[in-house]
Amino acid sequence: MIAMSAENSDGTGDGRLPTVIVPYEGACPALDCQDIFVYLRPETNGVRVESILFRVIHDNAEYKSRVSLVYLANIPGDFIVSRKIVEEHYAAKLFFTVKGKSVFTGWMKERFQDYFKVSFEDAQLLGAFEALEVLGMTCDELFRLRVPQSSMLVLNGQSIKSYRGYYILNYDLPAVLHRNNNQTDVAVMIFRTNLSFEGIHLMISRMGEALTREDILHPEKPLSRVFHYSKGPFEQVLDAIGYLYRGDGSHVPLNDLTFCRYLLSKGMTLEEIIVLIKNPVMRFRISPSETREEDIFTFTRDQSFSEAYGSCRSAVWRLSIT
Repeated sequence: MIAMSAENSDGTGDGRLPTVIVPYEGACPALDCQDIFVYLRPETNGVRVESILFRVIHDNAEYKSRVSLVYLANIPGDFIVSRKIVEEHYAAKLFFTVKGKSVFTGWMKERFQDYFKVSFEDAQLLGAFEALEVLGMTCDELFRLRVPQSSMLVLNGQSIKSYRGYYILNYDLPAVLHRNNNQTDVAVMIFRTNLSFEGIHLMISRMGEALTREDILHPEKPLSRVFHYSKGPFEQVLDAIGYLYRGDGSHVPLNDLTFCRYLLSKGMTLEEIIVLIKNPVMRFRISPSETREEDIFTFTRDQSFSEAYGSCRSAVWRLSIT
């Protein structure tokens, strides 16, 4: 895909603008459709992968009738970098990675100790950027560092990897930021469907199988190495904030997104929705006497719109990040 260029009034270049091939058509009228964002990783062969994903849908009668493409765009690397889209998308991870132990909640400390069998206060917990210096590794070396599954823990959306007495927080973040540069454009799609999330995951797994057959995805590598997809309603909002644009470079208004329109119909405001997205670590009431701490994207994974709305309304506490 080729991105348009923007120019200042004096004719000098001001970076490229998104090339929107299929403009987003607005919220699903019945507010009962999931808008699943799919965006390809910067190192992916975009055109070839897109054609394979489209073929999986076209060759399956159910998908062909129940899944439609409602947005397709190429977001230029320099557009992404200048607007700090990746940094904003991973703002919660950056918050924990930079601040480290000092922002762990009480529950996170207890879970860390129970899992790794060490004192949280004595543990050498390193943010990923600090780990690069301490371990003398590059971003890619840290990203590719393999450890047993038992040496991995995820707390409130933050990954911790145990390695040689160190506990590395969000080891993948430096590589993610490094791989997004002025030259790495990102292809973004939205597939609208009334499939259940079980059906959506099955469709995505079939896309992964097709990519493996075409030697794009190594059989031992996770599909997330090739593309990301929204796994719940609130993650759709996070993805929209980062990657849903018009051709002139302006955001498509969030109130045009199907799930946002649903939340607005329930009486929530856009300001309330954005606060939830930017401060995702919460404590949710799951029974009259029990709460559960989790990030809202994980907690509402695979939920319907009504379930996700009920979940956000059950929050009794929220960690302030922004």
